[in-house]
Amino acid sequence: MKQKQRSTISYFLESIILSLVGLSASFYLGYHSGGMPVALAFLLTTTLLACLETSVSLDNAVVNATVLRVMSPFWRIMFLTVGIAIAVFGMRILFPILIVSVAGNMPFVQSWIIATTQPDEYRHIMEGSHMGIMGFGGTFLLMVALTYFLNKEKETHWLPFIEKFFVKAGGVENAAASMTIGFVMLTTLFITSSERYVFMISSLSGFAVHALIDVLKHIVGGGDIVTVAGRNGLVGFFYLEVLDSSFSFDGVVAAFAITNKFWLIAIGLGIGALFVRSMTVYLVEKGTLDQYKYLEPAAFWAIGFLVLVMFMSAAGHHLPGGEVTTGLASMVILGAGVLTSIIQKRIEDKLRACRQETT
Repeated sequence: MKQKQRSTISYFLESIILSLVGLSASFYLGYHSGGMPVALAFLLTTTLLACLETSVSLDNAVVNATVLRVMSPFWRIMFLTVGIAIAVFGMRILFPILIVSVAGNMPFVQSWIIATTQPDEYRHIMEGSHMGIMGFGGTFLLMVALTYFLNKEKETHWLPFIEKFFVKAGGVENAAASMTIGFVMLTTLFITSSERYVFMISSLSGFAVHALIDVLKHIVGGGDIVTVAGRNGLVGFFYLEVLDSSFSFDGVVAAFAITNKFWLIAIGLGIGALFVRSMTVYLVEKGTLDQYKYLEPAAFWAIGFLVLVMFMSAAGHHLPGGEVTTGLASMVILGAGVLTSIIQKRIEDKLRACRQETT
């Protein structure tokens, strides 16, 4: 019996329902704080945060899909249950509290009180942790992107001239590590001396976490992360969670440009994380990566752009428009990947038809 194909809306139904619950909670918090005007303001702020998080993380969904599509049904379920709990509650609620606790050298309970009742102090501490977050997240994501582009077995090239050069460079031992270290050292030249140490230590931590994943890959048989994830779902799950965390770091900090209210940030970014998960499953089950051959490399170019933005931010240079500009740029890069995939497919179809006619 032929299995009924899922509709597009069905992939996002749970995220929509949970989003309505979150928005209702945001509306209630606002109404309880200052009546209908504040409730509407809270609702608008939360919606804006959710939209920004979703748009900025579209490349995250594509990269997630490249790994998730080779994982077993069990680990896919784990990614959608335990993984979403880590993404929403771990990264959007507990992680900011831990930053406050570590940065302020205070007990967890006290940092919770500050985050939920002293928004100005909360903003101050979180913004003070900006350098460390950019260093860790940027370095880890840079290693992710370079590992992809330097893969000697990579055959699909969206930007052939550049990507073929990377593939050749991948033949050099430790090429990704060398390039990453060089880029981090170059960035430190533009960072003030008082913050240089924090950036270097956090970058080293991001580098070390990626190296740990490489060690785990070799323990289970070696190969690129997609091959390893298909062979060992636990390693793939760990990789996806660290990847998700690295993507979310800048969003957590950048949210303070919109509001300093803890629960609005948690709800808004949490909604964005839900939709990224739904988008990942949609891409996997619909076979979108197979239909659009350049979407995957475009996503890794979008990661490269995000790394550049994060390192520029660490050096004190911010894009006009902040998260909005970053999100729009990511969407443009991914859109270009889809468009060129469609054009290339049509060209290949026409060539195939011509060959069939001649034979």
